[in-house]
Amino acid sequence: CGVGPLASAKTAKWIRSNVPGIHIPDSIVKRLEGAQDQKKEGKQLCIDIINEVKEIPGVSGVHVMAYRQEEYVAEIVDESGVLKGRQPWKREIRRDDQLVAERLDHILHDEITETQVDMVKTAH
Repeated sequence: CGVGPLASAKTAKWIRSNVPGIHIPDSIVKRLEGAQDQKKEGKQLCIDIINEVKEIPGVSGVHVMAYRQEEYVAEIVDESGVLKGRQPWKREIRRDDQLVAERLDHILHDEITETQVDMVKTAH
């Protein structure tokens, strides 16, 4: 599900008329038209929609698209509360982690021999 803050009623009308696949109901346009600060209202609409969508069974997330309003994305995510109670992703430990670490250590810290340099030169 994709959502985004609308900057104004004019923007909403333009998107509705010119961007295929996006549905903006009249009620949204009217709400924006009646707002004292349309940009702020557009942000609040986005938060309200996220709060409704996150209650739908089977929906596991939303895509916040904020064209030319990127500064609002973090605020929208925070104010919608979608991340409250979620644990950050943590990488699972794998059996080959030690082997990979040893190889990286070897590559990064061992001295490069002249033979290795010659091998690289002849490869090019």
